[in-house]
Amino acid sequence: MRAYFVYLVIFLMVNVGSSFASSLDITYRGNGISFGNSKRINGIRFNFVDNKVERVNGVNLTFWVPKDNPDAVITGFALGLVGPEANQLNGFAIGGVAVAAEEIRGLSFGTVGVASHTITGITIGGIGLATESLDGIGFGMVGLAAGRMNGIAIGGVGLATGSLNGFAFGSVGLSAGVINGIAIGGIGLATESLNGFAFGGVGVAAGVINGIAIGGVGLASQTINGITVGGIGIGAKEITGITIGGIGVGARSITGITIGGIGVGAENITGFTVGGAKLQSENLTGLAVGGYCKVKRSLTGVSVGIFNYAWNLNGVQIGVLNYCGNNPNFLRLLPIINVHIGKDHHRGRHRD
Repeated sequence: MRAYFVYLVIFLMVNVGSSFASSLDITYRGNGISFGNSKRINGIRFNFVDNKVERVNGVNLTFWVPKDNPDAVITGFALGLVGPEANQLNGFAIGGVAVAAEEIRGLSFGTVGVASHTITGITIGGIGLATESLDGIGFGMVGLAAGRMNGIAIGGVGLATGSLNGFAFGSVGLSAGVINGIAIGGIGLATESLNGFAFGGVGVAAGVINGIAIGGVGLASQTINGITVGGIGIGAKEITGITIGGIGVGARSITGITIGGIGVGAENITGFTVGGAKLQSENLTGLAVGGYCKVKRSLTGVSVGIFNYAWNLNGVQIGVLNYCGNNPNFLRLLPIINVHIGKDHHRGRHRD
């Protein structure tokens, strides 16, 4: 009996709809049940192929690839064996293959994927998800691409966005123009600007970092303001804050606390710096600790190492041997400690 009913429904949708270019509607004042390609209805609608649909409030079930529905607004529950397609989908939308709409509001799921210009709510794409704007939660089992994201976004393999505000995760990698929030790339993460927290299993690359960034192997940035950790090393033009490189840290300018497992190198260093084997700088202000502490121009502060070298010293050197280029000749190279207080500079030039 049930099989006959299903055959009857399909017969009515295909034959009645095509014969009268319309539908068979059992309604009262627009409310009820419709079989075929009705344009408007409040209630339950069964159709084979949606074409030129205008508005459905309730339940919309389709069985084949939609045609042209540029003005369709479906509110309620939309289910397509291939997939629902409309200008607006409001509520709950499920596509056996995909879900497509200019605007999606609510919960949507496409076995293969979901594509929309604007998404607000929770969206899941079996393989992928693509949208210009996402506000809410988005998940693509393989990947997710969006122009702008506000909320939570997860790409099974990768994730790419122009702007992220919230939390994003890509199991392999993540790429974003601007990140405001928390971003994690299983292997790597790349962004023009980071404000918040970022982690890359292998590495992180950024134009500007404001916050906390961790690269399992390394981290590279034009400007760093905050806390950064690189398993092997960190490289940047300007660093301000706390910086730790497993092997080394290199920059043009460093301000703050810096630790390099083997070494630290920068033109200008201000603050507390530790270079395991070697610390080298043109100008250093603060406290420096390393096996070989070499300041080619001016050291203002304290240097502690096995061998300390400063062409111009305004402070103290503590180590096995200490060279101060602006002391009198017989006081330039001294064991244990060397001191020069004052801003008078050596008149000669440093020679490597």
